[in-house]
Amino acid sequence: MRRAFFLVFFLALALAGCATPRIVVLSDPLDAREHNDLGASYETSGELDLALKAYETAAAKDRSWDQPLINLGNVHSAQGDWMQAAASYRQALKRNPENSEAMNNLAYALVNLDESREALEWSSKAVQAEPGNPLFRATLAQALAGTGETETALALLAETLEILSAGDPLREKIAALRDQIENSAP
Repeated sequence: MRRAFFLVFFLALALAGCATPRIVVLSDPLDAREHNDLGASYETSGELDLALKAYETAAAKDRSWDQPLINLGNVHSAQGDWMQAAASYRQALKRNPENSEAMNNLAYALVNLDESREALEWSSKAVQAEPGNPLFRATLAQALAGTGETETALALLAETLEILSAGDPLREKIAALRDQIENSAP
């Protein structure tokens, strides 16, 4: 009788243990920079949806850091989602108004959205911050061409080509942009 009582008691205890709700606390061991690095890895391997999530997490974990938002915008740009790209760059600029990369990338997104006037403002600021940056100068040339200032755009690109060395890989891209603007001029 006693043995049956203990058997029933332990069986009831075991069943109750299985049914007891548990509180599981999940914590994310990665900090913002590690999530940003993870996003860069996903982006490099072409897993853009995972990259977006990693950058969003990085941006949420450190609300003062602008780089995850720039990276987020770059992924949206790679996907051709210029509206989301522009929104990400604008958020980055709210966190760091002096970030010339965010200024230039916002200008590039705006060029692709056919908002050349605002693109011209942002690209001018980016070039003012980094006058020798050939990519920033190319974006400014695109914004100038978009506003009808084709001659100024072509002069800027010619000047940029003079600055670049003969072996610079950007030289070919800048020359192609110059040809594109020149051929689209009325």
